[in-house]
Amino acid sequence: MTDYDRFTFTMLSTLLTVCGLVASGMAACPDIPALDVFDAAQYIGHWYEIQKYPLFGENSDTCGQANYTAEADGSISLVNRGIKPDGSLDFITGTAVAKDPAHPAELTVHFDQGSVGAYNVIRTDYTASALVYSCVNVLGIKFEYAWFLSREPTMDQAVQDEYIKILSDAGSDISRLEVTLQNCGNLF
Repeated sequence: MTDYDRFTFTMLSTLLTVCGLVASGMAACPDIPALDVFDAAQYIGHWYEIQKYPLFGENSDTCGQANYTAEADGSISLVNRGIKPDGSLDFITGTAVAKDPAHPAELTVHFDQGSVGAYNVIRTDYTASALVYSCVNVLGIKFEYAWFLSREPTMDQAVQDEYIKILSDAGSDISRLEVTLQNCGNLF
């Protein structure tokens, strides 16, 4: 094979890979319904992130944890914390509200730095674990997020397998799941 043939092959392979990635990102969001019944009062408190789909800005963070507090107006204030690769504390604060009282597990989060995101509670037993999911298409590109949350720094593997099955059965790309190390103790 000549250098020109190798270059052509490499360029064609790269183009096909990029096209595949763009096409997969342009797929419709999976239909993963949030809970019909949701009790925010039981949900508030401290949660550890066990697995997630990477989120821009926190990809390399470890020890992701969240603390939710009920507010008098019915909203939920939140603080998310993690440890950056350099050892410094990373955090973000915001407020979550139900978009529609008829769908109390479909929350909109308004972060204090100005961004807005969806936060749909798919499963929770309130005392041990929760599956949270969000997906939005922006200009034809799918942005999909999922979080496995636990009240403890670990989660039963059977529960993780159940959450993986829920995502997979709906057509979500579970190959993107990443384990979040929880070796920092409580960050709150």
